[in-house]
Amino acid sequence: MLNTAVQLFESMLPDDTRIKIENIVSGNVIAGREDHCTTIRNLLCSRYPTSKVVKSNFECNAVVKKEQARLIEVYCNEHHFWLQDIPQEDHFLTRGGEARVYIDSDSRHVIKLNDAVYYATWLEFFNSILLHNLIFTNTAYELIGFLKDNDALHAILRSHL
Repeated sequence: MLNTAVQLFESMLPDDTRIKIENIVSGNVIAGREDHCTTIRNLLCSRYPTSKVVKSNFECNAVVKKEQARLIEVYCNEHHFWLQDIPQEDHFLTRGGEARVYIDSDSRHVIKLNDAVYYATWLEFFNSILLHNLIFTNTAYELIGFLKDNDALHAILRSHL
């Protein structure tokens, strides 16, 4: 039954979207896109394999996740991609398991500070964001920077309400 649902879902997607999904899931470097999320995901893909098994060896991947965080930090240092100007507490909306959510000053977007705690690796996190953006274009996330808070790395994402 699950295979039938997946086949039905896949048949509803345009060919180019299916190809993009396959490239993300396969760990292929995605050419022709300049956004920060894809750039960092490609950086991680060039050094680490994409896991096709969800949450397998979560604890073992903790070392890999730390290595990936260091690679992201180097990228942020080289490209001045650290965000210092995050929303103030008067814009705070809620906190979920992995993200603090704020209303942006324009009142049309939300800002999420996400520590990727539910992902075994940062690569899994970025693959998830890119897949979300392909399927849910109206609420696509834009990676606007990173923040270190209490030694934890946070991706800062922006999305329409």
